[in-house]
Order: sequence, then C-alpha cells, then structure tokens
Amino acid sequence: MKNKSQPYTENNESMARTIQQQISILQLVLAMFNTSPGAANLRALSSQLMNDQSLVNLAQSLAESALFFGKNYAALSSAEFAATFVDDLFGDRVSGINKTLIFDFIANQMAIGVTQSELISELTGAFSSISSSDPNWGKAALHYNTSNAAKIIDHLLADTFVPADKAIVTDHMITQMAAGKTFGAMVVWAINTLDRADHDNLVWGKAAALFKNRIEVSKYYSIDEASNAIDLVALQQILSGVTVDADSIGAAKAAIDNLINLNNCLLDTDNKYFQLNKVFKDKERNLVLMSRRRSMAAELIT
Repeated sequence: MKNKSQPYTENNESMARTIQQQISILQLVLAMFNTSPGAANLRALSSQLMNDQSLVNLAQSLAESALFFGKNYAALSSAEFAATFVDDLFGDRVSGINKTLIFDFIANQMAIGVTQSELISELTGAFSSISSSDPNWGKAALHYNTSNAAKIIDHLLADTFVPADKAIVTDHMITQMAAGKTFGAMVVWAINTLDRADHDNLVWGKAAALFKNRIEVSKYYSIDEASNAIDLVALQQILSGVTVDADSIGAAKAAIDNLINLNNCLLDTDNKYFQLNKVFKDKERNLVLMSRRRSMAAELIT
C-alpha cells in the first residue's frame, strides 16, 4: 500500500518559509561578507526577517555598518579614529576643508558618547545617497558606492568572470542606484540573478554553480552543524576552496569537520568582531538619537 501524502498544514508552510528565510540569509551574508554567518548570526538575522524587515532593508542595514566597512578601529583614540576614518572614507576626493568639517563632527560626537560603530553607520548611510554630480562630495561618493558594488560582485562571482565583465555588472548596479535604487536593493538583485540562473547559461552558468555549491557548504556550517562564531578570515578561506565542481563541497565540509574535531575553534562564540546581531542592537538601542544624528550628518554632507 502506498503511503498517503501528508496533508498541507500551517506548520508545513511555516517550516518552508523559515527554511527559505535561512537560505536567503546565507546568500546575503555570502554576498556581503564572503562567508557563512554561523548559527548565532543566523538566528539574529532570522529574527530581523521574522519581524517583517525585508531582505532589502536587512542588506541596507548591514551595508551601513562597521563590519561591512571592513576596518577595525577599536584600538584607536577618538582623534586617531576620526582622522583615519575620514581618510578611509574620502581619500583625496574631497577638499581639505570638507575633510576637516567631518573630522570635527566626529570628534564632537565622540566627546558626547557616540560610538565608532554609530558614526560609521550614520556617515556611510548619508554619504552613499549623494549624487555623483555633487560638486563637493560627488567624486568621493561615486568611488565609495563603486567600491561597495565591486565588493559584492567579487564575493559572488569570484573567478567565474574576468575583471572586465565584473566591471560591467558593477556599472549596472551603480547606474541603477543613480536612478533611485538603494544599495540594499541592488545586493538582493545580484543574489537573485545568480540564484535564478540556469547552470547551462553561457554568461551566468559557472557563477550560478559556484554560488549554489558555496551556499551548500554555508548551510552545512551554520544550519546542519549549527556552528557559531569563527575567525572571519579563516571561514572565508574554507569557502574559498569551493569551486564549480560539486566534489569540492565534500572537501570543504571535511575541512570544517577537521577544525571542529581538532580544536573546536568553530564552536567559539566569543568572536567579538563578526557579530551581526550587534548591528541591530545598536540601531534599536539608539533609534531616536541615531535618527537625529543621521540628520546632522546628512546636513554636513549635503
């Protein structure tokens, strides 16, 4: 006798939705940080999605964070942070007067207790929306947005595209942002483009296969093994061994198993650097003040 199919239930729908949300988060973290989130970060981001925050908004929030900015200023004094961050953000693409203006703003805000993470969030958020035609900030804003888009494309496409073709995709993202799309929306566009591409597609096929394989390894680490934090660079190296060849999945999983068995470094939950939940805790705790300071930052730059 054949087994009867299980009736549809609300629990089935909820489980399917939860799994899809988890996969979406794995994809998002791969696109933005070139790594797997780990179980703790996965729970934190899943909670954001369950609270009706869209994947686009989630991507935008992560983009406006110290983690995505990719610099660790923790050991710097307030003055050192202000000088270094201003130089990292603007380079020589704005006038000395405008750099001094932002430096003074940062120094004054830190003097009243504003954190490095909050200031990075506020200033990058305000800066990313500046038009490339702005006479004071446009050149620097275009460079900043282009660098961020190129980072996403490098993470997703790796060596499946030559640099010239990567540049074409990056330019498309920048063009769409100039037309009003947010950076978060373009991150999700890039993810969806790969996720929906047929593996036989002449343009996107190899990138789509690589993406699928890397997500499988990411799922193994964060969901199947429920491993938590790890040194970000180390986990990126694990994923970097995954190729378009499906056989590389097994090798990457074995590497994760070996690390767990050898020294439990994958189970370390005290990685203070790669904690995505901190991004949202900071935003929730300082929602009113952040809104006010973001307006102040925007007034400085516009």
